[in-house]
Amino acid sequence: MYGKIAIKTAAILAALTMTAVSGTVPTAAEPTAIKLMCLGDSITDGFWMTGGYRNTLCSLITEHGQESYVDFVGPNWGGSGYDPQHAGYSGYSVDNIAQEDSISGARTGLSSFIDWLMCEHPADVVFLQIGTNDILSLYDLEHYGERLEGLVDSILATLPETGMLYLATLPCMDANDATYISSYHFTVESMDAAVEQCNTQIRTLVEKKQAEGKSIQLAEINQVLTKSDLYDGVHPIETGYAKMGQFWYNTLCGYWDIATDPISVTGDVNGDGTVSIADAVTLIQHLTDTTELDAESAKRADLYGNGSLNAKDLTALKNTLL
Repeated sequence: MYGKIAIKTAAILAALTMTAVSGTVPTAAEPTAIKLMCLGDSITDGFWMTGGYRNTLCSLITEHGQESYVDFVGPNWGGSGYDPQHAGYSGYSVDNIAQEDSISGARTGLSSFIDWLMCEHPADVVFLQIGTNDILSLYDLEHYGERLEGLVDSILATLPETGMLYLATLPCMDANDATYISSYHFTVESMDAAVEQCNTQIRTLVEKKQAEGKSIQLAEINQVLTKSDLYDGVHPIETGYAKMGQFWYNTLCGYWDIATDPISVTGDVNGDGTVSIADAVTLIQHLTDTTELDAESAKRADLYGNGSLNAKDLTALKNTLL
């Protein structure tokens, strides 16, 4: 059976963290042609750098000869990729926010037109990242998850049987930069807390919808970027956008693997559709006797292919993330 071995967890995690964001997941041999919607706020739109992360995402798709398999959809246009369509809206929030309820001005919510958007631009896969402007508006963050659930439900209702919604956590923001962050209302500590408050609600929402059998996966963008990757305290620098593009490409490959065989994504230990540092953490927890893996998870974790789980599998997983 799958054995266990004691490992110095902190040292391994440190080594993995150095390489995780640049990892490339092997692509499926026979990708499924999909319509992909990149949906969100200015980070999806590509604020200050037209195209944002979508430039790198398109470049990787092109590099692997997969352009015919991915049709980007959305009413907006911009970027250097082979298909510049998207649904990124700078300044937008989850729901409409009135002037008097915001510290940064009125906001338009994606939920106010999501039914029209998904009808006019149907998608098989949606990459959704939204909530940064809810924080910048300091708008009822306690109930952010409830608002987000309404938006998520509207999107899920439109997806085909083989579709998937990838819901991203929010990247860090740096209150040391007051370009868009109110220095009167936020300190570095309170901003960090606000981001974590919203991300906790995002993770809880994904778990809830998965328990309901919905086609949704968590996309841990928060683990991809650091404050040093930010251009103005909110939006990524060019290399930050590139990290995001790599992450979303890995996610796309994970979707193709799931669509082909839901239990054959080697390295996807936690079964979220992507191979990332989160899988390394889960495997470490198993190897240090803090987490049990079911049979399917153990099969995906057996990267060394010898029928047992040990340090060799963790090394192989690290090499996958290189």
